[in-house]
Amino acid sequence: MVTILEERSRRWQGRGGPELWDAAWDRVRELLGPILTDSWFSLEHDPETGINADGAAGLATALYLYAARSGVHPREVSCSQVRELFPDGEMAQLVARWESLLQGLGHDVHHPLDPVAARWLILRTDNSAPDIPGHPWVADEYDMDVLHRQGPGVIEGLSMILSPFMCETARKKGVSWWEDSTPASAAEG
Repeated sequence: MVTILEERSRRWQGRGGPELWDAAWDRVRELLGPILTDSWFSLEHDPETGINADGAAGLATALYLYAARSGVHPREVSCSQVRELFPDGEMAQLVARWESLLQGLGHDVHHPLDPVAARWLILRTDNSAPDIPGHPWVADEYDMDVLHRQGPGVIEGLSMILSPFMCETARKKGVSWWEDSTPASAAEG
């Protein structure tokens, strides 16, 4: 039986990308398959741009970037190395930095026929509420709403994938990739 993650991630991956891109997606399915079970997708309003899609695609992109720049296979990229590409406190520059790295690997980040760029165009989209006075999403009571998205999809999605909750969930499911890099907030709590 094909899981929702397997089915959708093949669509998110696209066709005709570099071998390392395909290998990065294979690694994402290997890492997230035991964790992002079908029930995780029940709250997704849009299967192409939900936080689970952005998390999987963000992780695939990070694995791809690190592997391509380091000359290794995505399977050899650790959680710590992904975190190097996703440093705390530098989120405002992350989209521009990753875009530059993708361009350095030969991708036209605005070309929708390149599968890496096509997914990047979705990941870089800012999901924040519009800055319109009186708009219902701007009201304070929505600021902490977990179903309301904030910021670029790559940041939201990868933040979820690298969160202490996900690290703990992975540990309980026997997936050890996260163990080489426990976030400070998880170690403190």
